[in-house]
Amino acid sequence: MGKETQPAEKSFAKRRRYASLRAKWLWVRDFFSKKTVRERILVFVSFLAIVAILQIDLVPRAIDVQLGEVYIGTEIRAPRTVINEKKTEELMDQAAARAVEENKDKLEYQTISIEAGVEANNRYNRIIGVFEEYRRRLQEQTAENGSPEFEPERIRPEFRQVLQGVEGKFVEVPDETLDLVLTMPAPDYERMVRSLRQVFVVLETERKIGPQTVEEVRAELGALVSNERFLVLPQDQPVIRQLLTALIFPNLTRDEGKIRQLQEEARRKVAPVKIEKGQLILSEGDIVTTEHIQILRELALIENSGNRVIMFFSLGVFSLFLMAICLIYIYFFEKPILKEERHLYLMALASVVVLAVAKAFSLLNLDWMAYLVPLSFASMIIVFLSEPKLAWVITTLLSLMVGVIFDFNLALTVFYFITGTASLYLMLNLTQRKEMIRRGLYLAGINLFSVLSLSFLFDIKRFSSVFLFALVAGFNGILATALANGFLPFFEHLFGLTSPLSLLELANPNMPLLKRLLIEAPGTYHHSILVGNLAEAAADAIGADSLLVRVAAYYHDVGKLRRPYFFVENQITDDNPHENLEPSLSTLIITSHVRDGVELAESYGIPRVVTDVIEQHHGTDLIRYFYQQASEKVQEEKESVEETDFSYSGPKPQTKEAALVMLADAVEAAARAMGQPSPARLEALVNEILKERLEAGQLDETNLTLRDLDKIKAAFLKVLGGIFHHRIKYPETVATERKKSNGGSHQPRNGRTKAGPRNA
Repeated sequence: MGKETQPAEKSFAKRRRYASLRAKWLWVRDFFSKKTVRERILVFVSFLAIVAILQIDLVPRAIDVQLGEVYIGTEIRAPRTVINEKKTEELMDQAAARAVEENKDKLEYQTISIEAGVEANNRYNRIIGVFEEYRRRLQEQTAENGSPEFEPERIRPEFRQVLQGVEGKFVEVPDETLDLVLTMPAPDYERMVRSLRQVFVVLETERKIGPQTVEEVRAELGALVSNERFLVLPQDQPVIRQLLTALIFPNLTRDEGKIRQLQEEARRKVAPVKIEKGQLILSEGDIVTTEHIQILRELALIENSGNRVIMFFSLGVFSLFLMAICLIYIYFFEKPILKEERHLYLMALASVVVLAVAKAFSLLNLDWMAYLVPLSFASMIIVFLSEPKLAWVITTLLSLMVGVIFDFNLALTVFYFITGTASLYLMLNLTQRKEMIRRGLYLAGINLFSVLSLSFLFDIKRFSSVFLFALVAGFNGILATALANGFLPFFEHLFGLTSPLSLLELANPNMPLLKRLLIEAPGTYHHSILVGNLAEAAADAIGADSLLVRVAAYYHDVGKLRRPYFFVENQITDDNPHENLEPSLSTLIITSHVRDGVELAESYGIPRVVTDVIEQHHGTDLIRYFYQQASEKVQEEKESVEETDFSYSGPKPQTKEAALVMLADAVEAAARAMGQPSPARLEALVNEILKERLEAGQLDETNLTLRDLDKIKAAFLKVLGGIFHHRIKYPETVATERKKSNGGSHQPRNGRTKAGPRNA
């Protein structure tokens, strides 16, 4: 009994494990089937990939060296270009000191000392004190003896000795001046010394006087003293001028503000001492010096564990900011792209590929490789398969990241921004693949001249290097164009997207499906061409994708190939097969052309963007003719008919382009069925169809506005006016004469009558 229950228990446990695994698998499948989950995973994986690419080799492994020891190991070269801060600072200090030494005696770097006025006043008081002493002695002698015993020969040397002791540097004063000062009457003396004080203080506080300009100032004293500003009497002017000659002194001190400006200017003129990428720092056998340690520290080659963490964190924040900019732009300005995951996958793959190639080139340590990154390739691919404005945003962000990869090179960032933007403009409205070659040459020329121009703005001084960089940049334009042309079909197939070039190829009448439509259903083919003309004109009017609208219109009725003669435009005879069918069966046949069209298009490899229009071009519209027939038939039996049984299965148009094909299809068919079209009747017809589709809710899921509908109506009427224009009706006799002049209805060799033009 126990042996029989063992297999049963094992089988039960096995089934439980299987059920558990299946439940987990279903949970995982359901989890990843959610669009928002997949988008978040894509953003997270892209973020990790970008950070991983950026940080590779950005901070090399730390090197173990000791000051004063002999270095043993492989030679150390600078992994990137940095500035030797210590050496540069030393050169700046030397330049600043040299500038001060050369300019310290120049008047523009000196200013009048704030103590000059005080010193001038003190000197004046000391000299006047000497004068007063001698004049007092003369007065005392006069009072005692009745007349002074003025002995000039004895007083002059004594006076000059005192004056020399007071001023330090003696300046000769004429004897006549000293005699005059000592003997002039008191009123004249008082007036003279007041004027002397005024002129002396003003001179020392307002005029720059340096050791090298003292004699120049002394030569100008005559003009200064006679200036009307001071009101010095003519008889006092010679005395005051002579005394000022002895009194003036240098009153300048260094202007520290201008000296600092001079130093800063001299420091700015010093070119930074650079440690170029690839420059040898240490080789085996070298003694490690302080300079070596400093250079290695600036290159973050020693003690860089903290630098590595900081750098990784900074790159993460930097990448996060750039991705946030891109996602915010998409959310606010290109929100429909969020509904199409394929566009997000395309952008992520193109960006990561470009950054990976840029990092690989940077690791080769060849300067010219920096100008070979095919960033324009990503720009072109996104322009062809997504939105041009979004391509420009991604180009801008990629150019910033490429600049970071190549040692934070601003010149490269500007170059790749220019070439990426130029490639966007060049590839817009491209109509032929061979046209890409010519535009690729234009891009090569733009790249070449942009590098030459940037060489004048940035530190690219070697002509040979500039010329090489320009040639490589020019080749980059050709390379990016060739890569875009070659990989475009691969990206289209991988992401299910369609480029304008592929749409143009689909519009070729020799395409297999269009050729079948022309041969097997010529009426439908002709109808599709007219629908394409109508829809394209309307698309141009409202700014929709006119190329997509035209191509989708060509293919919108390919499902009629399954049963072409059930559609009136392909019926040659007057026999209508629907007369012998029930309305419900006729409805099934008519509505099935949408499903058949999608199946045929997919079997011929028609892109999804076109099959979507095929599927939506009737929306959930009601087939009124058969619905009316069915309603009349069941009225006698007192039954009801459901509109959904006589309607297309949908979905309703989701885009402007699908809505335009729907409206153009209805307008063309109705206008063709009109007996005698006239401008007024055509306008009424278009108004009726637009109003009917709008009220039926067929346009609810598009973003068409009422203003758009007005523009669509005007475009339809313009094209219809060209199709159904007024014809001249020839009189019978004129028509007969025309036939006679053309040989009548002659018999061709095959015996059949050759018919004239249908509308003639």
